Amino acid sequence: MKIIRDKQLATLTFVPVKPDEEQVIASITAMLKPEDKLSYGGCQQDEAGRNRIVHLHAVGGIELVLQGSTEEDKQQVGSIRDTCYFGSGGLIFIGETEVDGKKSIITIAKRCKYCNAGMIRYSDCEWNTCDVCAAKCEHNYVLGAIHGGGTDIGAGEFCDKCGRGKPQADGERWKTVIEHHLAVEKRLGIKVLYKDGFPGTPRQAVEINRLARRYSKSRRRKAG
Repeated sequence: MKIIRDKQLATLTFVPVKPDEEQVIASITAMLKPEDKLSYGGCQQDEAGRNRIVHLHAVGGIELVLQGSTEEDKQQVGSIRDTCYFGSGGLIFIGETEVDGKKSIITIAKRCKYCNAGMIRYSDCEWNTCDVCAAKCEHNYVLGAIHGGGTDIGAGEFCDKCGRGKPQADGERWKTVIEHHLAVEKRLGIKVLYKDGFPGTPRQAVEINRLARRYSKSRRRKAG
């Protein structure tokens, strides 16, 4: 499946690549009406265990399987999974179009609770607030767990109305993933454990990095 993400219009367009995908798209355009939901039905890994495959279900027993045809499309599938899982619970069918001579469908993930605009980013969908309405928000920042921005979980301040993070101060250094994990433990009291072998905790990872730097310095002194 080819996936076209239009950030300005906040739409996701699905263009079939394989014959079976063409049949599914045709069924959706024939049976669904605008604003009908394609509910999230979970995801799985591909045979190589590297990329996600997302399942979406609609009325009439229609199943839309999203599996990227290119590396870019595969990344889009991963983003769609996060949006559905964390924020929207699925996609909304908007209408049909034609791309490269093929019947295609246009979707959004959710609508803003304030202005009804379409949204496709999971952070927007999670808080039901589009960027335009978030810009008008009188932010009330609170401390809590954050995700996104290059880390799976961290501790930071975000608005409890629109979900937008507190802007960084000028010159403030970006934190590493391990620093984010340490902040979660220190500021929120949440234990972070790594499931795949050693190191098992952020503190162990810091100690490994410290010993590695010390060993590297020692080697350079001996070489000199």
